[in-house]
Amino acid sequence: MFSRNRTIIFLLLLGFLNAQSVFNAYGLGLSKSTHHTASAGAGSIGLVPTFHPGVSFDNPATWPGLQFTYVSGSYSNRSIEIGSQVSSNYGNGFDKIQFVIPIQNRFAIGLSLKPVNDHNAYFKTDSTRINFQGRDLIFNKEFRSGGGILAGSFGFAIPMNDRMGLGLSFDKLFGSSRDEESLILNSVHYRLFNIKTYSGSVFNINFAGKFYDAKNVIVTGYARISMTREPVSGTQYQFDLFEDINDNYSFDTDDYPATIDVDTVKVSNIYAPSSFSLGLNAGFNNDLNVFGEFQLWTDQAINGKYTSIYKDQIGSKSHVGGGLVKFGKMGARSWQDRITMRFGIFKESYLLKNSGRKINEDGITIGFGYKFAATGNQLDIAYRTGARFMTNDYKESIQEITIGLSLGDIWFLRRRAKQ
Repeated sequence: MFSRNRTIIFLLLLGFLNAQSVFNAYGLGLSKSTHHTASAGAGSIGLVPTFHPGVSFDNPATWPGLQFTYVSGSYSNRSIEIGSQVSSNYGNGFDKIQFVIPIQNRFAIGLSLKPVNDHNAYFKTDSTRINFQGRDLIFNKEFRSGGGILAGSFGFAIPMNDRMGLGLSFDKLFGSSRDEESLILNSVHYRLFNIKTYSGSVFNINFAGKFYDAKNVIVTGYARISMTREPVSGTQYQFDLFEDINDNYSFDTDDYPATIDVDTVKVSNIYAPSSFSLGLNAGFNNDLNVFGEFQLWTDQAINGKYTSIYKDQIGSKSHVGGGLVKFGKMGARSWQDRITMRFGIFKESYLLKNSGRKINEDGITIGFGYKFAATGNQLDIAYRTGARFMTNDYKESIQEITIGLSLGDIWFLRRRAKQ
């Protein structure tokens, strides 16, 4: 009992890490396109350089361009306003924790931890009043989900020649989530919920290459192919309906009935993502960069027989975006010249497997980074605003602020001898 309650509490804590979206109730929720703050500031999916000239933390093929070893973390705070609601719901949590080591300007290795999808959702029906045997009863329903899939990643970069490089990475997928339906009768919650655990893996091939190099402009291209190595499988625990007397979101001995049954169901092939992405960047001699990106993402899982709030799931997604990045100079004397400015716009469209309906999202992002200290430390801040909607259905307004800190050090570089 203690172990089960501890699991439930952990899942609830995960649920508060991100703001809740109605659309995350489809299947395993919406997939995350951006992880590092520098990418978020430009509205990028992480292919093109946004952190440093020639370098994206989200693209291992570009890591050899780093001048220092970095420990980096990104943390976001998001608000979502659903429909015409006056109030918004808020959430926060980490987007990525990363450690990257460049080696001799030709190779690099890195580790990271990041969320893959966003399963946090909450909504409720309007209250209904009825008279039953002379007694007024007020009831409504609540729907809630939380948790999701995380990825622990190992990646490395290798050169192809002096103009092109490859980055290979392996993502171990894991995590857990909870879906809940509650009937609230005269302020008493009757809960019915499921807990799911996940395990799988994904393999990624990244490419970076210099296509054109002239005095005033350099054109570089980027690509990524992601393939499922092991489709996500796991275990689903289905709890019987119980009266949550103490309203603590979990079943314990204070609730009714004193014991409930839990059905354990093994599930397999419920999530099998694959994607193909392209990016193009033009860098000018004044450190201004113009980029464009495109991505097609699909979930090739064949098993849809697992419980979610909506009886549908995300089948595919497309992303189109572009923007500007003006890089700052680390060694500049004036602090203004050390600032990196970013701007981007993007459009994403999710297609539901069963109904064929689309969830559309449009967004605008701005951000900046500030370089400090001799080892390339950088503070990044990004702001995103946009709207997510489905035709003749819910519409959500989104605002998000992301803060990232990257600390550099000298590893695998020959230090100068003291004079």
